[in-house]
Amino acid sequence: MGAKVTALAVLALPMLGSTAYAAPQAGASATPLASGTVHTSWGCDNNPTVNRFNTSYTPGNNSVTVYYNNHCNHSVKYRVEFFDTKNQENHMSNCVTVAAGTKSHKKFDKSIFDNVTGVWKC
Repeated sequence: MGAKVTALAVLALPMLGSTAYAAPQAGASATPLASGTVHTSWGCDNNPTVNRFNTSYTPGNNSVTVYYNNHCNHSVKYRVEFFDTKNQENHMSNCVTVAAGTKSHKKFDKSIFDNVTGVWKC
């Protein structure tokens, strides 16, 4: 039975390496959906259990558009982390400031990067 379990684990490895997933931060949650959309949420500074800053994205071939909704009563900064498989390096975008109560989106060029590894609070 051990060989069957090992064989299944080896077969699952290629699927795990190609999936984009935003790693949660302290006080944040990330939820990938079946459609490939990744949702990330973290609490506001003044009331983290009630008010949230939410993002979602689905990585494309050449770009990624991050949709955000700031329920906080203060501005929030976020950035996008990309991964370069060829050089095995992470690269971060510049911080983007979102005003209080704003719901919109921002498009990021992936250029040479293979994958989006997450949206993070600055």
